[in-house]
Amino acid sequence: MTNFYWIIAQHSGKVLEVEGASIFQPARIIQVTKKSEHDPIVDAQLWYFNGGFIANKRSGFMLDVAGGKYKYYLII
Repeated sequence: MTNFYWIIAQHSGKVLEVEGASIFQPARIIQVTKKSEHDPIVDAQLWYFNGGFIANKRSGFMLDVAGGKYKYYLII
């Protein structure tokens, strides 16, 4: 059984979401207010661990750094 999680930012209390609940690449990850678990697109906010990666429940996309380079204020 897979466990699903919200990823909550400590500074804002908001959660990570695949923008527009997109299932197409590339997809942006944004911070938004947490949806109810009964919301039909809540899966865009739910994440799980998959072989050392963090994946989105709706799209299956893995969190990754855009361009593959680390820097401050990076886009993921």
